[in-house]
Amino acid sequence: TGIAYPLLLAFAIVYVVIDLLFREFKIYQKYLVACLIVFGLAGYYYHPYFQNPKFLYSTPETKDLKKAYNDGWKAYLTEHGKEPTPEQIANVVQLPAWKDGEPVGLLQHSDNLQRVRELYPYLPGDNYKVLLMAPLYKNGIYMNVLVVFFLFLYFGYLYKKDPPQGAYIDKIAFLFLIFSSMEILHSWGYIKAGNSATWNQVFVIGQYVSIAVFLLMVLFFGLRLRFITSVQGEFYEHELVHSPQRITRWRDWVDNLVLSYFFNAKTIRARFFAQRGSKSA
Repeated sequence: TGIAYPLLLAFAIVYVVIDLLFREFKIYQKYLVACLIVFGLAGYYYHPYFQNPKFLYSTPETKDLKKAYNDGWKAYLTEHGKEPTPEQIANVVQLPAWKDGEPVGLLQHSDNLQRVRELYPYLPGDNYKVLLMAPLYKNGIYMNVLVVFFLFLYFGYLYKKDPPQGAYIDKIAFLFLIFSSMEILHSWGYIKAGNSATWNQVFVIGQYVSIAVFLLMVLFFGLRLRFITSVQGEFYEHELVHSPQRITRWRDWVDNLVLSYFFNAKTIRARFFAQRGSKSA
């Protein structure tokens, strides 16, 4: 799920944006472009997980943590009955220097001590899980950055061209923008948590935000479903596919609410209901 979820989300958003930007493309061409972008980037970031299912246990950070725990923390705790300090671990554990994922020698004492201090918060209890999962969270950030980029591209195109869109599509896209932005923030919080207690706090807070966004998505998807199953909705969506140049953008209740607060509705009513190509538009 740590790989499939961001991958499928990215593909769904990228395809929608490609569909908007390149309407003249055939469907299979749009799928091909979306696949090349998403799966190409995903292959770059996730190929180590497919080459080695235990990749997370083979990273330099995880190997250093395991050595510091087994040869330092655990051994000292067993012998003395109390937790060691970073200095005491560094005195008995010599960690390797890494280059491109391969050990190239041993760290000097000062660098070794600094490395142990960096790993020290992850040694007690199940704190190691935070460090273990960090590469996967980092890759998730990259995939969500792709989603955010394409959503900004989507809204930029809407701002510049103002093409007619399906009812509530722009609101749903905005919610996905919030969701993916929060996913980036949550993943960054997981990486920086330092221990499992802080990780759990970040997770709980993140779940509240995500659930709130999901509920709003359900609301707008429900409103869209109700609209497109109505008579006027079927006509609007049909014209949107076959003759988009002849219609203007559908104005829903959210648009009306914003306009009532920030604009004079009388001065813009003609603009929203004028046919494209007419002199009054």
